[in-house]
Amino acid sequence: RPQQRFAIEPTDRSAILGDTIVLACRVINKAGTLQWTKDGFGLGSDRDLSGFPRYSMVGSDDEGDFSLQIGSVSLEDDATFQCQVGAVDGVKGIRSRSAPLTVFVPPEPPKIVQGEFLKTTAGMTVELTCESHAGKPPAELTWLDGSGNVVSSGVEYKTELLSDGKRANAALTWTLSPSREHDGKTFVCRSENKALKQPMLATIRMEEKYPPDITLTVESDKISEFDDVRFHCQAVANPSDIVYKWYRNDEIIAGDHTTELVLPRVTRNFNGDTITCEARNDVGTTKSTHTLNIHYRPAFKKPEETVAAEEGTEVTLHCEVDSNPKPDIVWHHEGSEHVLGKQATLVIPAMRSHDAGRYSCRATVPGFPEITQDVHVYVKGPPKVKSPTTQYGVEGEEVRVECVVTSVPPPTRVAWSRNTQLVDIDNNQGYEIIKEPLSNGLRNLLIIHNAEEDDFGQYNCSVWNPFGYDTRLITVRKQKNLPMLIILAGVIGGIVLVVTVTISIILCLRKKNIVKDDDFNSEKKGKQSDSASSGDSDIKESQNNNGYIPYVDYARDYNPPAPSLQLNASRDSGLYGSSPQSLNDLGQGIDPRFRAGYANPYLRTSQSTLPPP
Repeated sequence: RPQQRFAIEPTDRSAILGDTIVLACRVINKAGTLQWTKDGFGLGSDRDLSGFPRYSMVGSDDEGDFSLQIGSVSLEDDATFQCQVGAVDGVKGIRSRSAPLTVFVPPEPPKIVQGEFLKTTAGMTVELTCESHAGKPPAELTWLDGSGNVVSSGVEYKTELLSDGKRANAALTWTLSPSREHDGKTFVCRSENKALKQPMLATIRMEEKYPPDITLTVESDKISEFDDVRFHCQAVANPSDIVYKWYRNDEIIAGDHTTELVLPRVTRNFNGDTITCEARNDVGTTKSTHTLNIHYRPAFKKPEETVAAEEGTEVTLHCEVDSNPKPDIVWHHEGSEHVLGKQATLVIPAMRSHDAGRYSCRATVPGFPEITQDVHVYVKGPPKVKSPTTQYGVEGEEVRVECVVTSVPPPTRVAWSRNTQLVDIDNNQGYEIIKEPLSNGLRNLLIIHNAEEDDFGQYNCSVWNPFGYDTRLITVRKQKNLPMLIILAGVIGGIVLVVTVTISIILCLRKKNIVKDDDFNSEKKGKQSDSASSGDSDIKESQNNNGYIPYVDYARDYNPPAPSLQLNASRDSGLYGSSPQSLNDLGQGIDPRFRAGYANPYLRTSQSTLPPP
């Protein structure tokens, strides 16, 4: 028989209280009995799940769909669900992945412990505590000042898990010193969580008048579990007739305590509680609140440090943290997740080069953000020069020659030399040396002011420390002025472009003239043939008007001598008979501006002449 298997398994889901959700489960080749489990408890195999009115299996058997639908989700549905199919003969049972269902519960509306209205006096320290109960997850609380800005300093956020292990109370305490500018201002406590569509708000209005000025003090600087805690409430008021009341978490404390309150044998349950002294006179009521601090967040006692050790020696690293309760400490090296130690001190038995680097101490305290501090460990040894061997500068400008040195401990001496001579910075040669300390060495700059031709060449940077010596030969090369190179390249490129275009135009014109000459020679031969066969035609009529100006009356304009010209009918005698004339002769007496040569371009290049008369 084919084995049954899941086509779709349930996935992790989240829902808001009152929602309806579906956990998917689809089976292929289902053979056994299918049921859903909740935290390992079976819900039944019938689709209607009659024992659980809000639960049912939806889908169809034909499609193998047995998805679990949960209506009106409640906090008890915050559990892990699994789809299971039992085994039958020859077919193994199967279980889906466990799918947690997270139910978000909206918190109760926020409440300000000090009430909706609080009168204060200038210079008084006030703790405003905003609480929002029974949220899942705990409500995210924010204080907004009178201008609507988020308050980020002087606030402390705490949560307390309820007995059901799922919901939690949240409290945000804001410690401030009111002044006259706070008079009439309204402070807002904003409560948010994933189950709320929009934030819930609570407000408190401050009034700056002259009620009692209260100073609330605690005798014990450090409060430990089972200590007696003594509070004193001193008030200066006008009028001085003052009535005192004491509150714990906004609930009145019975008894005639007047200006002093003693809390015997406090336990860890008091942590985060607020103790309020209320002083009232005819002007108004003033409250001063103190939050009991049984535990406090971790903090490093010393700033980050650097440790240098010789190879082979034992090195001890310290991570001193002030916290209550004591923190959990872990050590890491160079960002690795491998844990090197879990104590406040970390010992490296024998220092080696691979042990050098950054050591991180991570301290965590439940309920507080973890903190991390680094210790940089170096191995002592001879220095190393790591500068480039070739460096560049521009003549006439300031040239910087860099010598970067890695040295632990720091170098005792750095010297520049050239041609076996030390560079003298105490003369007027234009040299200057700048030293820049690094965490593991030194950056030494040789400054050459107004560098000349002779300043370029080889320089030697030498460095010493108690463990050794290193040197590097640095060649300083002259770098051409890049803008001038760009200008020269542009000029040369422009000249090449102009020459190229000019040559191209000349070649095109020559080719065009050659074509015209060929056409003219062909046309000339045709004309001579036509003239020989038409001897009785007038000379003007035998000429085509390719550039000629017909019907010019030369006798009228210039009165030239009339040429003797006779025409014969003989074909053999040619166009001009036995006494032909040169074309040059025909032009005698004609203004050169109007000669046919100016109108017919072919006459300029023609080399043929008629025989002399």
